[in-house]
Amino acid sequence: MSGHTFLYLGRGEFAPEYLSELETLPCCTLLIRGNTFEQPDNTPWIDIVLLEAGPTIAQSGKSLPELIQAFDSLPVVALTKREHEHRGIAAVRAGAKAYICVDDVTVEEQDATFDHVVQRSRMQQRLSETDVNVLSVLRNINDGVIVVDEAGHVLDINPAARTILGLGPRSHPDPTWEQTFCCFDEDGNSYRNAHELPLVRARSGEKFINQVAIYRAPEQPDILLSLNGQGLYDGNRELVGGVVTFRDVTEQTHRTSELEKLAQFDELTGLANRSLFTEQLGRAIGRAERKGAPLATLFIDFDRFKSVNDTLGHDVGDALLVEVAERLRSNVRIGDFTARWGGDEFVVCLEDFGEATNAGAAAQKLLLVLTEKYVVGNSEVYATPSIGIALYPDSGDSAERMVRAADIAMYEAKKRGGGRFQYYSPSLNARLEQREELEVGLRHALVRHEFMLHYQPRIDLTTGRMIGLEALLRWQHPRFGLLPPARFLSILESSGLIHSAGEWVIATACRQLAAWQQRFEMPDLSVSINLSSQQLLHKRLVDFVKKTLNDTMLDPGCVEFEIADGDAVQRRTTELDTLRALRKLGVRLSLDQFGTIDVSFESLDKGFIDSCILDRNLVADIMENDSHQRIVRAAIAMAQGLDIEVAAEGIETVSQLEFLKSCNCDLAQGFLISRPMQPEKVAAVLRSEIAGTSLLERPMP
Repeated sequence: MSGHTFLYLGRGEFAPEYLSELETLPCCTLLIRGNTFEQPDNTPWIDIVLLEAGPTIAQSGKSLPELIQAFDSLPVVALTKREHEHRGIAAVRAGAKAYICVDDVTVEEQDATFDHVVQRSRMQQRLSETDVNVLSVLRNINDGVIVVDEAGHVLDINPAARTILGLGPRSHPDPTWEQTFCCFDEDGNSYRNAHELPLVRARSGEKFINQVAIYRAPEQPDILLSLNGQGLYDGNRELVGGVVTFRDVTEQTHRTSELEKLAQFDELTGLANRSLFTEQLGRAIGRAERKGAPLATLFIDFDRFKSVNDTLGHDVGDALLVEVAERLRSNVRIGDFTARWGGDEFVVCLEDFGEATNAGAAAQKLLLVLTEKYVVGNSEVYATPSIGIALYPDSGDSAERMVRAADIAMYEAKKRGGGRFQYYSPSLNARLEQREELEVGLRHALVRHEFMLHYQPRIDLTTGRMIGLEALLRWQHPRFGLLPPARFLSILESSGLIHSAGEWVIATACRQLAAWQQRFEMPDLSVSINLSSQQLLHKRLVDFVKKTLNDTMLDPGCVEFEIADGDAVQRRTTELDTLRALRKLGVRLSLDQFGTIDVSFESLDKGFIDSCILDRNLVADIMENDSHQRIVRAAIAMAQGLDIEVAAEGIETVSQLEFLKSCNCDLAQGFLISRPMQPEKVAAVLRSEIAGTSLLERPMP
């Protein structure tokens, strides 16, 4: 194998390790790195163009096919990563000779790919020069090659072709082989005319590329081949035969098909996924506009579906979603389509249904069908959906706006008790527009330094001393003013911004705690930080917490993370792994909304939880509600029996505080003690604590 001269076009940081290793390999004589997507001036002869396949191509001002076509005289190999393998597939379809996943390729595979594209390129150039002895050139390339004369007699088959086709080293096809070689198209149908056969097309002087056909031979499975062909000419430019090159794409085609299916369909239910549905809905909107026909989008979400996961387990929850998908398939008309939007959310597109009220009739039918009892394994499960309906064009003129409008209508149905459908109305439009404005603003809030933390003190009920603070996120919106998390948390979660925002909260709160501990010599002062369930699904949370603890040199026991949403032992494996990893770091875990969410004794006894926080709704009317008093006493007794600390939030009156003291509650937090404060006011409180004045002795900040 001789070395090649490479020209790399793309971001320098895309694959630095790969490129550095490439320069050390025998296959690389020289690696030139281009700053643009064009061949630099005064470069030596280039053997191979390495092109990063990805979004940065748009910076060149050209489409992917145009960019590859600009290097028509040079073989282009697309570079991508395994998780974005579809980009490499797209590049090959656009004209690249091959693609390489830089994080999943061996040296041998890489060498074979480079040799293949170079030899193939040189072969094609030499064939166009006519009077070269092609047999010696073709013998050692990695593609299969068959050479035929003008009468269709096979002149030569190279070793690679014999290996691919399962031909012995001495076997030679008979004169009829031209009529049987790849005589079935990729769908398994026989070609009707002889001039469609690959060898016939090539010896007739026709040039073709990427013809996919089936090679079928007795006692061996079908092989899917990708064939290229062209005529062979002598020195006088007279046609003397043809050459067909091919490769086995059976496995690649199957893998590509699987990748395409994964990219468009939900793995659990087999329904279309969010991306495919959005594409289908966009086309449906175009049809509705051209025909003036009605169109509706239904957004379906199940009420209290989470309780199924918490009480029966995620396996039962997943099986229930599969059954929901099957009922949706069976109860929408041919021509309508449905998808799983995410979690327990589904979407349906209805077309050509006549009057607007008919969309409500379809929604009512789905309500009845989806509410019927489910039998999953040995369990009988009941699930009640809420459905939002958005009509085109009143609710929006794009797929994205239609789905968002239906989503808002669905939440309105939930607010009205669930188990019903709700049309999107103009009165809800202001809410949609405000939500869109908030989402756009959230994407810039971090870089514009619009987020801030307020801190609410937490006291020890035995001593009355402040022992820690809860960090509470606020957003200083340029138009709406200071916003609490209730206004934007759901948008952070649905948009995926919760991870970067959550990391900002963790880093800011820990840096502030470290500063207070050092300034006021209070090494035991702690901070409590709320975690979204979305954050528990990613390993990046654990890595970030570990880095933050190292950077601030905090005692991990002074950092507490509050989690909600139920039963720890019933969580998915990813969430459990995250909780275990956090505990391994030494931080504390607290269960929020204790007393109102479903939580099993087993979950508390597993050792995941260090403390529980009584739900503020229990505390709010504790002096008037005997039932809440009993719940609070039982919850505190159960937790303390397991050596779990109990805190109460939302304390606003002295009588509430005294009742909680009588129940031996450990910690307290609320407006009676202190409202959430900016860091500057916290410093004043800490100075008072040092001076011996507790929060309960001070006027409320």
